[in-house]
Amino acid sequence: MNTESDKEQFLKEFGSDYGYPNAPKNIDEIRATEFKRLNSTVYLDHAGATLYSESQMEAIFKDLNTTVYGNPHSQSSCSLASEDIVAKARQQVLNFFNASPREYSCIFTSGATSALKLVGETFPWSSQSSFMYSVENHNSVLGIREYALSKGAAAFAVDIEESTHLGESESPKSNLKLTQHHVQRRSECGELKEGTTGNAYNLFAFPSECNFSGRKFDPYLVKVIKEESERILGSSQYGRGCWLVLIDAAKGCATDPADLSKFKADFVVFSFYKLFGYPTGLGALIVRNDAAKLMKKTYFSGGTVAAAIADIDFFKRREGVEEFFEDGTISFLSIAAIQHGFRIMNMLTTSSISRITCSICEK
Repeated sequence: MNTESDKEQFLKEFGSDYGYPNAPKNIDEIRATEFKRLNSTVYLDHAGATLYSESQMEAIFKDLNTTVYGNPHSQSSCSLASEDIVAKARQQVLNFFNASPREYSCIFTSGATSALKLVGETFPWSSQSSFMYSVENHNSVLGIREYALSKGAAAFAVDIEESTHLGESESPKSNLKLTQHHVQRRSECGELKEGTTGNAYNLFAFPSECNFSGRKFDPYLVKVIKEESERILGSSQYGRGCWLVLIDAAKGCATDPADLSKFKADFVVFSFYKLFGYPTGLGALIVRNDAAKLMKKTYFSGGTVAAAIADIDFFKRREGVEEFFEDGTISFLSIAAIQHGFRIMNMLTTSSISRITCSICEK
């Protein structure tokens, strides 16, 4: 095997898409200066965990060593510094997904799995609801099924077929075909009742990219489900009611983040280490504000309520979407690190990261 000649041939074939030609440093320089710890290691698990860069970590340590961040629930100049950096981080997240703060809110969680769990716990399930999800899905999405079934909702695994050949008069959404597979229940205690009213809330979940197969799903699926659910899902009782859509962006967000200005999903979940390696243990639920109003949260904690009385069944929730759904003190020091990760992402650009990833996969 001639490594140099192989590399030369690879660059000849994919040179326009490989190596970050518009970045301040090319890929060889980036590896030599930002990832010296790799030595001769060939790291091919970018989908599992992105590698953090040296300049990113240096900027984080400098920030933490020069700024005093306090508990954002306190009232001091230090807590205000945390409030400011958290607000900035929320906006950076929304910008990354091209989401307007008038339509969406960013709820910080401990990761994508925690965000999915929050959706499952608070979704307005009823005995007339349906939970549908693509067959190719992460276990953390399948786990939502347990919340749905416990409320008597129906659950379906769905095969999604997409036509790759479009005629001049065809739109991508008209070439999507969904085949439903009713989940076999462990018990029959919560069967969907006959004569649905059509007022139920239903949830459809799919990944932007499958963890196992690498298959990417057409974001037009959001519009199809929300606008043409009865046509695409059939005229049965299971397709009726209001459909909300959840995108698991944990795998796909690093190379192809969902554009929420075009495809208005109700929930999007992801983890930050998938984007820029650090911090771990931090993720987010991006929720459409109209959908947040439907979420039924039972538990409240410090920071999520404006007032509570110990000997009277009374509490007043905070007004902000983020404030009410973020239990306890958020990981504000980890959140402070986000800005430095996004700086690296903005320098390289997601489009370049996508092209270089695709070129390696194609080879």
